[in-house]
Amino acid sequence: MKFNYFPTLLLLAVAPAALISCKKDSDSPATTSQVNFTVQNVAGTQPLTLNSTVATTAANETFTVSTFEYYLSNIKFTKSDGTTYAAPNTYYLVNQATASSLSFAVPNVPVGDYTGVSFLVGVDAQMTGLTDPTTFTGDLNQANNMYWTWNSGHIFLKMEGNLTSGGTPKTLTCHIGGYTAPYSAIVTAAPSFNGSKLTVQSGHTPTIALKANIVKMFDGPSPVTLSTFSGAHMPSAPSVQIAQNYAAGMFSVGQISAN
Repeated sequence: MKFNYFPTLLLLAVAPAALISCKKDSDSPATTSQVNFTVQNVAGTQPLTLNSTVATTAANETFTVSTFEYYLSNIKFTKSDGTTYAAPNTYYLVNQATASSLSFAVPNVPVGDYTGVSFLVGVDAQMTGLTDPTTFTGDLNQANNMYWTWNSGHIFLKMEGNLTSGGTPKTLTCHIGGYTAPYSAIVTAAPSFNGSKLTVQSGHTPTIALKANIVKMFDGPSPVTLSTFSGAHMPSAPSVQIAQNYAAGMFSVGQISAN
């Protein structure tokens, strides 16, 4: 009887190579990682506590805050070489009254060194204006009371409170929104890393700690006098004015930490 040993020898030769190949694949470092964000809302140098903290503007007007929430979306990271990564489908509702909303994670960020980050304060026009509002889920859901059904668009930032200076108390209402000219309130914030670097690498989840200073809504390129401010309840010139103010200086990066 004659035995054919060639197939057996071939299998024995190929098997170790296959195992080595599989091991190499499994040992290959991931090309993306998660970046965490934390948000601390403040009033000047003090943490913001709803219905308690007294905020003071540059004009020495004081106010308290009962509601403070806003959207951060379209997060974009800038690398040291100037290239950018725009994270898809990033829509986060930050609500001072909901502790769990004060942190969120952006998945699948390519590994590398980053020197900057930017984001919209609000929701882009394509999403808020062209999407069937009944299909919104998660943070964009109409049930979050951050959507104008009568105007077909999200409220980008909602601040409610009371003016406490000037003798007679006065209600402050800022519902900022609008995505078409001449009253588009879609603005981009790009807080500086102040020379720090965000390193994204396999197996690590770095954290960017953001601060949002509510006073900068009224102190900015176009200061707002609260005693004569009639409020913002719809797309309007005052809404654009306040949006440009908070885009210019409300957000800052407190710290970047590695995992």
